[in-house]
Amino acid sequence: MSISAKLREKIRLAANDICGYCQSPQHLIPIVFEMEHILPTAEGGTDEEENLWLACRVCNSFKHAKTHAIDPNTKRKVRLFNPRKQIWNEHFEFSQDNSEIIGKTACGRATVIALKLNNTRSVKMRKLWVSVSWFPPKD
Repeated sequence: MSISAKLREKIRLAANDICGYCQSPQHLIPIVFEMEHILPTAEGGTDEEENLWLACRVCNSFKHAKTHAIDPNTKRKVRLFNPRKQIWNEHFEFSQDNSEIIGKTACGRATVIALKLNNTRSVKMRKLWVSVSWFPPKD
């Protein structure tokens, strides 16, 4: 099954053209964001709307077929953040200089690590965006 152009546009609008994980805005990234399967197709996920959200290629590639990760604080296996059903600000916050993403909950912390949300290149990119007032996205 493939994802129709109409459904892609609906999800893109619902996501406000922002990656559901790292909050990068599409207009600052030259590569078109992807339709991310919250439950990966390898795990039985479908192309139905409720299983799709917008993700940048970096986040989507690190997520791949993951559904769970280990919370570094509790050492427990937890579900990764679901940008369709969960609220980003409840699970994450930006560092004081807005360049790093900090997990506030077990889910948030595990997702930060599993998706490498603070990889060196992403942090450098966010620092540049912050310096010209392009980041973080406004609510």
